Amino acid sequence: MSTELSRGATIAAVEVRSDEECRRLAWALSQLLLAVARLALTPELQRDYLRRSGVGDSADELGLELDDAAHQVGELEDAGWITPERAAAVRRIDGMLSAMSDAPNAALWEPEALSAAPEWAEVRAAAGEFLLSP
Repeated sequence: MSTELSRGATIAAVEVRSDEECRRLAWALSQLLLAVARLALTPELQRDYLRRSGVGDSADELGLELDDAAHQVGELEDAGWITPERAAAVRRIDGMLSAMSDAPNAALWEPEALSAAPEWAEVRAAAGEFLLSP
């Protein structure tokens, strides 16, 4: 939407957001970036993070963090805080993790799988691409 000014000039309509909404969106974006960054870590650093965070040896926490953050992707995209391409990349990573969550794939969530399973290497690569994309 745009607004016409005198002499035919136009400006784009800008949605004004409250401070509270901006803080909420900033928090959502920060949590998304942290979750993706943790998925891009080396397997050793991922295991170290899991130990330090007190969740034990299950890699589930890495997937759950992204799942939580991914629920806000649509709103971040609508607000212009992330591009449609980056939103699609998050959805792709989330889909990769969801595909790993089926019952026959329980071994993928063991700490050893972080370094041994090709699925985790693919997730790390996709997360790294997201972090490096413009």
